[in-house]
Amino acid sequence: MATTFRELKRRVFIGFPRTDGEAVLAVEQSINDIIKLISSLEDISSQLLIDTTSAATVISQKTYHISDDFVLIRCKDIHSMRLIDSSNSIKLRYVPHSDIDRIRPYPESDTTGRPIWYTTFGDYIELFPIPDAVYNITIRYSQWPDVLDSETDQSPYSYEWDHVIVFLAKDLANAYLNGSYYSAADRAYQFLSTARRSSKNSDSLLFANPFTQWHRKP
Repeated sequence: MATTFRELKRRVFIGFPRTDGEAVLAVEQSINDIIKLISSLEDISSQLLIDTTSAATVISQKTYHISDDFVLIRCKDIHSMRLIDSSNSIKLRYVPHSDIDRIRPYPESDTTGRPIWYTTFGDYIELFPIPDAVYNITIRYSQWPDVLDSETDQSPYSYEWDHVIVFLAKDLANAYLNGSYYSAADRAYQFLSTARRSSKNSDSLLFANPFTQWHRKP
């Protein structure tokens, strides 16, 4: 089991200068802010929240909303899309939207068929060729973490990240209360960027002694 929201808050409040209602709100918001900031560093592959879902195309429909049509939940990045059938399943190839616009400026004029490409823009996915039948699509994607709200909600990350969340949330909560949020958020981002670079080699030194070098910075 991962660490609960209640336990993360308890640790942040150790040595915290205030415990009033405003401080509680600042601590709760800061924990969620740090968790989302960790999620933004997609290079930390061990911290990716991955989900897989199945959807179906609609005949002659090119564009699909990621949540309304394909039911992706808190979608962050799409990692792969596969067209699944009993005889010839394929992995759809991603093509940048600008290339689609250049190569197929008006895809509605093309013959419909079995999709082989996809592109994304905003909250939408487009398939090419435009489907000529109902096809089953399997989508693998990363998610933004859900907001921790209930006391029993659990951190989406492993225990080794608890002290990072607590340390940065404590600094950020103090900043919420004294009006220096943006400088604290920048410090948190810089620290986590260092964690991302370290994770490409080994996390052991970072987690064994995470803040010594950080405190030496001006």
